Amino acid sequence: MHLWSLKQNIGDATTMSQSIPDRQSQEQDNLIKDTNVSGDLIIAPVQIGTKIETQTVQISVAKGTQQPLTMKSPYRGLKRFNDKDRDLFFGRDKLIAELFEMVNRSNLSLVLGASGSGKSSVVRAGLIPELKKSLESQTFYDFIFTPNQDPFDSLHRCLLIEEKDYHFSEAEVEIAREAKADTLTKVIDTLRKDGERWLIFVDQFEELFTICNDLDKRKNFIAGLVQVAKSGNSSVKIVLAMRADFLEQFSFYPDLGAIANQNNIHLVTEMFPDELRQAIEQPAAKHGVVFEEGLVEQIIKELDGQKGYLPLLQYTLKLLWESECQTRGADGRFEIEDRTLNKKSYAALEGVRGALQKRVNEIYKNLNQDEQKITKQIFLKLVNVVDTDSGSRTVSRRAYKDKFVDKSEQKLLAEFISKNLLVGSEECLNPEEIQASNSKRLKQRPTVEIAHEILLSSWDELKGWLEQAKEAIIFENSLDLEVERWQKVLSKDESRAKDELLKGTRLDQAVELRNQGAFENLGGLRPEESEFIDASVNWQQQQEQQKKNRRRNTIVSLATFSVISLGLASFAGIQLWKVKVAEQKGQESSTALIRSTWGNLVPNRPEKSYEECGTFIDQGLRNLYCSIKPFAEYRQLIAISGLPIFKKGPHTNFSLNFEGGYEFGHYNPEFLTWIQEKVVIEPADSTFKQNIQLAYNDKIKVVARAFYQTHKILFATPEGSDEFKAIKSEYQDKIEKQTLERCYLGGPEKCGGWYLQEKFRRLGDYLAIGSGGFWVRRSIDGTEQQFFDILTKLLEIYDSEWLDEQNLLDTNPSQLKPRNMIKKMTHDHKFPRK
Repeated sequence: MHLWSLKQNIGDATTMSQSIPDRQSQEQDNLIKDTNVSGDLIIAPVQIGTKIETQTVQISVAKGTQQPLTMKSPYRGLKRFNDKDRDLFFGRDKLIAELFEMVNRSNLSLVLGASGSGKSSVVRAGLIPELKKSLESQTFYDFIFTPNQDPFDSLHRCLLIEEKDYHFSEAEVEIAREAKADTLTKVIDTLRKDGERWLIFVDQFEELFTICNDLDKRKNFIAGLVQVAKSGNSSVKIVLAMRADFLEQFSFYPDLGAIANQNNIHLVTEMFPDELRQAIEQPAAKHGVVFEEGLVEQIIKELDGQKGYLPLLQYTLKLLWESECQTRGADGRFEIEDRTLNKKSYAALEGVRGALQKRVNEIYKNLNQDEQKITKQIFLKLVNVVDTDSGSRTVSRRAYKDKFVDKSEQKLLAEFISKNLLVGSEECLNPEEIQASNSKRLKQRPTVEIAHEILLSSWDELKGWLEQAKEAIIFENSLDLEVERWQKVLSKDESRAKDELLKGTRLDQAVELRNQGAFENLGGLRPEESEFIDASVNWQQQQEQQKKNRRRNTIVSLATFSVISLGLASFAGIQLWKVKVAEQKGQESSTALIRSTWGNLVPNRPEKSYEECGTFIDQGLRNLYCSIKPFAEYRQLIAISGLPIFKKGPHTNFSLNFEGGYEFGHYNPEFLTWIQEKVVIEPADSTFKQNIQLAYNDKIKVVARAFYQTHKILFATPEGSDEFKAIKSEYQDKIEKQTLERCYLGGPEKCGGWYLQEKFRRLGDYLAIGSGGFWVRRSIDGTEQQFFDILTKLLEIYDSEWLDEQNLLDTNPSQLKPRNMIKKMTHDHKFPRK
């Protein structure tokens, strides 16, 4: 399955919906008709007619004021609609009918839409109530949950919700905690009785990629969905609702993508004017109120071109209603009692575009300075920054309420929840209360989240905070995973845990952000995060002190060595003699050289200067070459292998040329074969292998891992694709015309490394740029697969545990979508001193 296909389907659907001319009212449109359930494999068959009565009873404007006046607002504000709101959910009957048809046709359906498009509401307040109605003579259960940090735990809690009409014991649903690929199937087989129809609705499915950090659980949960979808059991239907900009994530799970690509995607688009009119007028009419003439048209006109307007519309209408209910006229009566929502009150709210901004600003400005500071921390704790194909996106995320320990924080949380800016989960019973009340509810930490993501783009103050704190937000979110991994390794092997500490530019960034107080805007670092950074700093200081000691010892040694200058000539003669011997002895010398090189490539060896190693890069491949140069110099490798290393480029058989301008070396495939067969080998001698392992950990691991991860992204698409050919052609053209930009470590965004650094936050600037450029050039000289085979073999021998973890994310490259970021990769052959 190609993701392009999925997006093409969406594009077609969008084009079709936009090309439809002005339509008649939904009262005349396609709606669900004559629902009739029969047969074991049918859950909700539908017939689409051309003119049938609407699902939700509508009231004419003329008769609106004849209804009993209900003072309670019929509008939801920033909250989503649920099944109990069905009678107030208008304007989506056609969409509901289409979802009916899709669910009837497929065991797994995907409802996509932009943030604020109403995808959750149309399933919760439209599809599910209509399914219940159509299956009222049968047993129908709907199971609704969001993935959160652990989708299996969310499923487990969903099965124990007391408010639902299904009832399972804690012992019965414990199976949901197994978190295996067949867990969902086992839950269904164990709990579902014959004749029951189930709908499993996973709302905000993108949380599986933005919040769930356990890759095993993510993979197993998706595998479980696929297994149920393919089971042929049409008595169980699955519906997933997800933001459309996360569709790219399906590239990594081709089985799920293949199912979705079988005409099982429905895109929730913007509403047509007649649908909007229903959504605006009908809820008020239900409560006995109408709109002043011309006001509805004014509102619809204001919505034109406004992205994600539905929550803004609901919020504005709710404020308008409440304003009329709280304002008294000259006669002393509340204005709502005249049963007309008027233009004057609407204008005071500053319209749909300004109502939310105005209201939130009023709330914020009424806070004192300390409360405003705490408000900033609260909202920044409730956001995340994630990567998509179109760049970084800010999304809302849940946080545990117990992270807000200060009384002032708790007070503000309660205030924002009461004013519908935040949504909090209910407090849960402790074990004693559970036992005393015979309750099935689990002990769980209550959470809080932003009421709707529309707030992220509608409140200018918050947008400013996000822009300022973006770097800290990204860093802390990835820091959470690093701390978790470090603690896991630390509990097993303290020495190995040092490998997981922050290093290089990543550590520099952590220290800089902490010194700047950037994390304070997020409420500060957790104790374990501070401990992790401190441990990283201490380890770096130890390493630097050891380097100073080694340099001091080297200076003493050089001073002594200079006294006998004749020794230098002798040393040079010995080295030349070794080269000649190597040329004569061939394989014997090759083995000796390899053993000597690995053995001498030990941790903590003094770093070589630019003059000594011929390059001024202290990271990556060139640093690796600088480290092994004293023991396996360039000409020695040529002499021992008997093969030229390069077949084309600026390098000669006598020396490397790192200042080759716009040229780069084209590797000799025969030399790479020799490396794979003779150099990257697993020694039979365990002691020798242990020494090599130390050398690998210190000198090679970071580079090897980075280049492996980069390859997995860059070559996710077959090399022969038109896009990749264009990228290579563009690269070669820039080299020939000498227009390839010079790269700088201080500004990687200028040279193409920025995307990789954003994607793999643990890569330093050089690794982000260098690894991308390296693989693009290897695709040009035709040695990409050979290098990747060598790299994989190296990882299998000396880094197998890490490689196994990466394989959990592995998928069929032919199923992956081309990455636009490939063309951002440039060269790594010219860098200034850091």
